[in-house]
Amino acid sequence: MWSLYRTATATGQRPSDLLPVRDGWAAYQFDCAVTFLGHTIEAAAQETQWVGAGDDKHLEPKYQMGQLLDSDFRLPNPQPKEQDGGVAVLKALSGRVRGVRVHKVD
Repeated sequence: MWSLYRTATATGQRPSDLLPVRDGWAAYQFDCAVTFLGHTIEAAAQETQWVGAGDDKHLEPKYQMGQLLDSDFRLPNPQPKEQDGGVAVLKALSGRVRGVRVHKVD
């Protein structure tokens, strides 16, 4: 599916156009799945982490492409453990995404 995403992106085509998906709704759902997977892999491939200590401290990729494409590999679940109606997710986003603010409503 990664290869299909890369080919569709490089050629400017829908993934469903590269395969014989004739039903319109099925083609849309297929395109959504391929795009979601592709964006997830691209985002994870861009993640970095600090390694080393002192003068040797530097950023390295958090994941290798081989890991991301391994069928047994799973990315960590970014969802908060507590169930609070999504407020924790919004609070987490508010520090990372410009323009997102959380207001408490009673």
